[in-house]
Amino acid sequence: MSDDPATVEPAGPQPLLERAVAVIEAVVDAGAPVGPRGLARVVGIDRSAVGRILQQMTELGVFEKVPAGYIAGPRLFGIARLLASLDTLPDAARNVLDDLVARYNETSYVSLLHGDAAVYLYESPSSNPLRFVVELGRPVPLHAGAAGRAILAGLAPETARELLGPGPLETLTASTIVAVDDLLDLAAADRARGYSVSIEERVEGGAAIGAPFFDRRGECQGSVVFTTPLSRLDQTMLDELGTAVAEAAATLSARLGFK
Repeated sequence: MSDDPATVEPAGPQPLLERAVAVIEAVVDAGAPVGPRGLARVVGIDRSAVGRILQQMTELGVFEKVPAGYIAGPRLFGIARLLASLDTLPDAARNVLDDLVARYNETSYVSLLHGDAAVYLYESPSSNPLRFVVELGRPVPLHAGAAGRAILAGLAPETARELLGPGPLETLTASTIVAVDDLLDLAAADRARGYSVSIEERVEGGAAIGAPFFDRRGECQGSVVFTTPLSRLDQTMLDELGTAVAEAAATLSARLGFK
């Protein structure tokens, strides 16, 4: 090995492992064949070092070489299938929702961003005879209610504005916010606080608290939502409830690989 500092590899196995993991993540994130030059730019590693990692990973079946570059190989897909069987979104969602309901006994949901709407897909119900109920699978607008408002807070402001359109937006109750600029200002405040609070914005007599969750790329995928009849909401507990919902969303994000 040369004594030239420019060619000396870092001592110990950890830098090499970090480089290998960075290359694996970059190949997966690319979503299409990618070559050593492109990977070197993305991960900030010398092209020759990237080339060695690619060659070794291809020999192990982690990557597959195709004419346009490198893609995920059979071994990597095998690992992905194993992980998917261990921790799917439904299982992860159920765990965080059950924890929320165990603490506060109010129905909680996970909604997903779908197009320009939020869709409630997972539910953990309260045992109270009077509870807030949302039809699973039905889209709800982003501008009204904690589910959509939390998603707006989790998106980049320019993305949120694009999804909302020029406005004014549909009025669902007397408390619905219909001005796009007002919603974006509120989303910024919610983003700083970590959660969104909706009081009768979508349904009269209903209240909800939401927080966004993110995938491994840091992209907002949806929201965790605590719901309750307004008559049972103790507004002195809003900060405690909001913190609990934000923590649940952070746990879900971590289960999905967000760091």
